[in-house]
Amino acid sequence: MWLKILILVIFLGIVISLASGLYFLVNDKGDSKRTVRALTMRVGLSVGLFLILMLLIATGIIQPHGLYPQGTTQPVQTQQQ
Repeated sequence: MWLKILILVIFLGIVISLASGLYFLVNDKGDSKRTVRALTMRVGLSVGLFLILMLLIATGIIQPHGLYPQGTTQPVQTQQQ
Protein backbone atom coordinates (compact mmCIF):
# COMPACT_ATOMS: atom_id res chain seq x y z
CA MET A 1 0.00 0.00 0.00
CA TRP A 2 2.85 2.40 0.79
CA LEU A 3 4.20 1.98 -2.75
CA LYS A 4 0.94 3.21 -4.24
CA ILE A 5 1.01 6.22 -1.92
CA LEU A 6 4.64 6.98 -2.82
CA ILE A 7 3.93 6.75 -6.56
CA LEU A 8 0.82 8.91 -6.18
CA VAL A 9 2.72 11.57 -4.21
CA ILE A 10 5.50 11.72 -6.83
CA PHE A 11 2.93 11.90 -9.63
CA LEU A 12 1.09 14.72 -7.86
CA GLY A 13 4.43 16.51 -7.47
CA ILE A 14 4.95 16.21 -11.23
CA VAL A 15 1.52 17.67 -11.96
CA ILE A 16 1.93 20.50 -9.43
CA SER A 17 5.37 21.35 -10.83
CA LEU A 18 3.96 21.42 -14.36
CA ALA A 19 1.11 23.71 -13.27
CA SER A 20 3.45 26.06 -11.43
CA GLY A 21 5.72 26.18 -14.49
CA LEU A 22 2.76 27.23 -16.60
CA TYR A 23 1.73 29.84 -14.04
CA PHE A 24 5.25 31.32 -13.87
CA LEU A 25 5.54 31.28 -17.66
CA VAL A 26 2.36 33.31 -18.05
CA ASN A 27 2.83 35.74 -15.15
CA ASP A 28 6.59 36.40 -14.91
CA LYS A 29 7.01 37.72 -18.47
CA GLY A 30 10.58 36.41 -18.62
CA ASP A 31 11.79 38.31 -15.55
CA SER A 32 12.75 35.30 -13.41
CA LYS A 33 14.01 31.75 -13.66
CA ARG A 34 11.12 30.22 -11.72
CA THR A 35 9.71 28.62 -14.88
CA VAL A 36 13.00 26.87 -15.60
CA ARG A 37 13.27 25.66 -12.00
CA ALA A 38 9.70 24.34 -11.98
CA LEU A 39 10.12 22.47 -15.26
CA THR A 40 13.53 21.13 -14.18
CA MET A 41 11.88 19.81 -11.02
CA ARG A 42 9.18 18.16 -13.16
CA VAL A 43 11.74 16.44 -15.36
CA GLY A 44 13.69 15.28 -12.30
CA LEU A 45 10.58 13.87 -10.65
CA SER A 46 9.55 12.15 -13.89
CA VAL A 47 12.94 10.50 -14.34
CA GLY A 48 13.00 9.54 -10.66
CA LEU A 49 9.55 7.97 -10.86
CA PHE A 50 10.54 6.05 -13.98
CA LEU A 51 13.70 4.74 -12.29
CA ILE A 52 11.79 3.75 -9.15
CA LEU A 53 9.22 1.84 -11.22
CA MET A 54 11.94 0.07 -13.22
CA LEU A 55 13.73 -0.87 -9.98
CA LEU A 56 10.53 -2.23 -8.46
CA ILE A 57 9.81 -4.26 -11.59
CA ALA A 58 13.40 -5.58 -11.74
CA THR A 59 13.32 -6.70 -8.11
CA GLY A 60 9.90 -8.32 -8.53
CA ILE A 61 8.16 -6.15 -5.95
CA ILE A 62 5.59 -5.11 -8.56
CA GLN A 63 4.57 -6.96 -11.69
CA PRO A 64 3.38 -5.08 -14.75
CA HIS A 65 0.38 -6.36 -16.61
CA GLY A 66 -0.10 -6.08 -20.32
CA LEU A 67 -2.39 -7.02 -23.13
CA TYR A 68 -1.51 -10.70 -23.13
CA PRO A 69 -2.54 -13.15 -20.42
CA GLN A 70 0.12 -14.65 -18.19
CA GLY A 71 2.12 -17.37 -19.94
CA THR A 72 1.40 -16.34 -23.55
CA THR A 73 3.84 -14.43 -25.68
CA GLN A 74 1.78 -14.04 -28.84
CA PRO A 75 -1.68 -12.62 -29.44
CA VAL A 76 -4.52 -15.09 -29.83
CA GLN A 77 -5.32 -15.73 -33.49
CA THR A 78 -8.94 -15.17 -34.43
CA GLN A 79 -10.57 -16.42 -37.56
CA GLN A 80 -11.98 -13.75 -39.82
CA GLN A 81 -14.96 -14.51 -41.99
